[in-house]
Amino acid sequence: MNKRFFYFTTAFLVAVLFLNSPLFAQEKTQVKSVVEQARSLYAEGRFEQAQSALLTLLKQKDLPQNQQLQALILLAEIRRAMMDENGARKIIDKILDIQPDFTPSEKDYPPNFIALVQSEKQKRVVKSGQVQQKHGSFFSNKYFWIGIGTTAAATTAIILGAQKKSAKKKSLLALPPSWPEAIH
Repeated sequence: MNKRFFYFTTAFLVAVLFLNSPLFAQEKTQVKSVVEQARSLYAEGRFEQAQSALLTLLKQKDLPQNQQLQALILLAEIRRAMMDENGARKIIDKILDIQPDFTPSEKDYPPNFIALVQSEKQKRVVKSGQVQQKHGSFFSNKYFWIGIGTTAAATTAIILGAQKKSAKKKSLLALPPSWPEAIH
């Protein structure tokens, strides 16, 4: 009984491991073929068809990250070509979420797409700078400076108020005590 169980589980595992690998490879090539088909549709100027092919591909939950990135880059190019700059910016934002250091090369992408990516990167830098500024040092806090100003005004008022009460005296400070004439 144990031998049969061992052979059965071994055969099952071998079947699962080796028979599914062509299926997984087919799925990867299918994704590549969809991206390549969308790229050729984009090159032909058939933007709507390329966009719909990429959107159906991106709806897959188990899509590998690098292939998702390729599809999003092509989709952003399509949106830019369709004069939908806001849509392209949203997609570029997703691309930068996946790969923050994404920098399109000049030989592979048009200059206005590169400028759009650089613009979105710059916005991220500004946003992160604003967050750091909000939570900046203690001295950049406006309440700190309001407190310092209030303290300085109160101290000045106390000093000036004390001087008015002692206006009868001729000097601000009392005269020092007399020192003995000779100290040996």
